[in-house]
Amino acid sequence: MKKILLSVLALGATVTVFAQSSQAPATNAILVSQTRSGDVVTSRYKIPHNDGKQAEFDVHYAINRSAIVPSYSDNTQQIAELKDFMAQTKDTTMHISAIHIVGYASPDGNTKQNDTLASKRAQSLYHYAVNTYHPEQKIDTQYKTFEWSDCVVVVEKSNIPQKEQVLAILNSTKHTESQKEAALRKMPDAWRYLATHILPQMRYADIEFDYGVDEFVTRTTIVPKTEPAKPVQTSQPTQPEEVIVDEEMGIIIATPKHDGDDKHKKHNKKRDKARVVGEYEAIYW
Repeated sequence: MKKILLSVLALGATVTVFAQSSQAPATNAILVSQTRSGDVVTSRYKIPHNDGKQAEFDVHYAINRSAIVPSYSDNTQQIAELKDFMAQTKDTTMHISAIHIVGYASPDGNTKQNDTLASKRAQSLYHYAVNTYHPEQKIDTQYKTFEWSDCVVVVEKSNIPQKEQVLAILNSTKHTESQKEAALRKMPDAWRYLATHILPQMRYADIEFDYGVDEFVTRTTIVPKTEPAKPVQTSQPTQPEEVIVDEEMGIIIATPKHDGDDKHKKHNKKRDKARVVGEYEAIYW
């Protein structure tokens, strides 16, 4: 049997990512905003149409009936959840891509009549959805009548009387659908269990939505501070004008000539008295 599925929506969900990169979190991400506080840059991206989500709601019907009765079975809860879901579709971040409706009939009874019943159940849910919510998307409608073999999984997990005999009938490939039903009806306790706990769950129609939601991702990037520029040197250190090697005096360093230096001539006259002693320069006048 088909299980009832319900997707819990988190519209406009925000995810925070800490990273050392300023790249967007996805190729189709759109930068919405960006702020900076000190070394921290916070970027907010929108990822449009994050598809692949589904929501499904089932409406059950009484035997041989195709009209929706809100109070029947768990229809009250399912209809309420469908209403909540449709209210959320008005959010601009949500996008429905497809809507499917399938009507079902249990395997007991005439197969042709069951096909008609399944089709009418699909149509009843279709008209309910269109008249109540007016969806913009086209609704795909189908129907199906279950076979007795579709009961196998549920019967295996159940406490039905004479389970082994029931499973042998359901799995038989030598009997028609009507023959299987006739054999099951000859087992009163097993048939009562089927009619009460299993077959009613196979009389329903479901509406399924394929949709996507725009997601918002907040990306926090640490940006190191910019080092201050080093001052540019505009002049080179003054170099000696001339180095003279004298066998008697040793190494003699001549100081450079400066424009406007009136004492330069005096220094030249006494250059031979300049002497380097060890690592230090000594100038004698």
